[in-house]
Amino acid sequence: MKKTILFAIAVFALASCSKQSLSDINTDEIRFNISLPDGSMLKSATKATATSFQNGDALSLYAVEYSGETQMPLQVGGNFLNNEKLTFNGSTWQSARKLYWSTSACDFYGLYPYQPSIGSIDRYPFSLEANQNGAGYEASDLLYAKAEAVSRTDGSVNLQFRHMMSKCRVVVEKGSKFEGDIPDDIVAHIYNTITDCTVNLETGSVEKNPFGAKKTVTMKKLSGTEFEAVLVPQNLEKRTPLIELTMGGIAYLLETSLSFRLGYVHTLTVTLNTSPDQEMIEIAIDPGIEKWD
Repeated sequence: MKKTILFAIAVFALASCSKQSLSDINTDEIRFNISLPDGSMLKSATKATATSFQNGDALSLYAVEYSGETQMPLQVGGNFLNNEKLTFNGSTWQSARKLYWSTSACDFYGLYPYQPSIGSIDRYPFSLEANQNGAGYEASDLLYAKAEAVSRTDGSVNLQFRHMMSKCRVVVEKGSKFEGDIPDDIVAHIYNTITDCTVNLETGSVEKNPFGAKKTVTMKKLSGTEFEAVLVPQNLEKRTPLIELTMGGIAYLLETSLSFRLGYVHTLTVTLNTSPDQEMIEIAIDPGIEKWD
């Protein structure tokens, strides 16, 4: 009888020990809370380019361990985590392998979309698509996040992404003198724009390529009167045309100077007015700027 009781106690103790060990292992895995610039969770929100994240979307993740209290620099290799791929499965973001906490605090860096080969930390080259009236619009968007001094005691890594590029929005409106309907065949272009840049993954800054070729960007047509494009932050001078609107087989070149800022939306409201003899269209531009949320 004593042997039976002792055996039952031993089994119970072993089961308790095993359960505790499994719990410790699970809490050692890094958990991620990933959010867009407005703070909403990516798993239930929409992308910056107004389309939902889909299964298979992926981001690049780095983690750098502290040396005592000293913050260490991000490097191409040799970090605690090096360009780990986190993939969205429709509800959560998962890594290709299990990621465990370091015994030291870490700085975490995120870049969306996933970049398979990053050969430079402070001057990583990135190019926007010239034709953004389609898949090129989303492919041109680049998001960045950084979380400093995060450790296991924090429970999870909170990565709140922000936009590294600038966005131009063109809205076409009818003026008081405009007669008839706005043509539904409008095509919008942005002229003399450098689409090549370098990205600093440690600071989250962007610099246009000063030797990059100036290109014409075809804007994404959201509706018959609304257009958008993702741009490299840069100054565009008034001495050259900025916007071209083609409608009814006629191209209209609009001149204005703008400083496209990182993380901001620049809206150009274009007002059309028809002259009394209907032989010409007067166009006025009203620029505005707001944070890109």
